[in-house]
Amino acid sequence: MKRRISTLLTAMLLAIFLCVPVLAADFDEAQLNFVTDEAGILSDQEWSELEARAEEISLKYKCGVYIIVLDDFTDYVYDDTVYEAAKTFYQEYSLGYGEEKSGELLLLSMEDRDYTLVAYGYGNTAFTDYGKDKLTAVFLDDFGDDEWYNGFSDYLEKSDSMLQAARAGHPLDVDSNPLIVLSGIGISLLVGCVAAFVIAVWVSDRLMKSVSAKTKADAYLAAGSMEITGREDHFTHTTEVRTRIERSSESGGTTVDSDGFSGKSGKF
Repeated sequence: MKRRISTLLTAMLLAIFLCVPVLAADFDEAQLNFVTDEAGILSDQEWSELEARAEEISLKYKCGVYIIVLDDFTDYVYDDTVYEAAKTFYQEYSLGYGEEKSGELLLLSMEDRDYTLVAYGYGNTAFTDYGKDKLTAVFLDDFGDDEWYNGFSDYLEKSDSMLQAARAGHPLDVDSNPLIVLSGIGISLLVGCVAAFVIAVWVSDRLMKSVSAKTKADAYLAAGSMEITGREDHFTHTTEVRTRIERSSESGGTTVDSDGFSGKSGKF
């Protein structure tokens, strides 16, 4: 019996070890680590910790999460934008998970303090336009103070939570923000109240016409008591009431370019 149990445990451990290369194989084509620091802004220990965390998240959600730090992106892609440079790195170094090459890449260029965040494949689903705004907000304040390790750590942790939500079918987007949802409900209620008020005023005006004061003198004369030989009406003025309805310009989803990438760029 003990031998049988031992054999079973050995088989289970073997199966586990055999599964690990299968998962890692989906990133085998990548020619860069998950964290690449060409500018040397991280210590060896910081790089090691960030590399391990990025790999863990990437395998967990089957979506590559990358960091690249350069001295100057124009050394690699001359006369182009930092966004296009990130796309070039992503494609030429075969980054991303699986056949769809799903992933996201945060690239910093230290020379002019440029950054860009690009996504591809499933990354476009997990990191919407609105989601990218929220993601960049968690690390830009750190980078503004030259807190590189803290900024990258925040980037990875936020990416983890966003990928978790996306895999659960709820990617971070405009309609997942409770404040925006409440704002939309408030606008709808306001429009409904205004419409109800206008209708109530109109109905009231129609009902009161039968008892309202007459505006012409002949309305108070008995029939046949006076002959009117001429009639002339003078138009004096009109009153128009307009109610402005505010509409939100916020929209959800992800804006994807012709190469299949989405992104957000700026300064840090």
